[in-house]
Amino acid sequence: MNITEIPPITDPLGRYWEQPDRDNILIDDQHALMTREDFKQLHNYSASIPSGVYVGKMWKRKFRDKWYLSWYGPHDDPDRCSINHREIIWT
Repeated sequence: MNITEIPPITDPLGRYWEQPDRDNILIDDQHALMTREDFKQLHNYSASIPSGVYVGKMWKRKFRDKWYLSWYGPHDDPDRCSINHREIIWT
């Protein structure tokens, strides 16, 4: 599955998770384009992944001197979520 859009958060737990507006971030097959302000709003999970798994939840992680946007997306199994990543570039 090739995801080029971050889905909205619909899970009730999402109201407690702070993240930038998904409409501010442009996604293609390899990159996520965002402002530095939106980057600063992302929680850093460079050494783990966040709990509270639900579609649309975003975070950032650093791997080999590059920053990546990660998010939970839909999965073929409705009881699971995919984890998607794109290298971050700034405007």
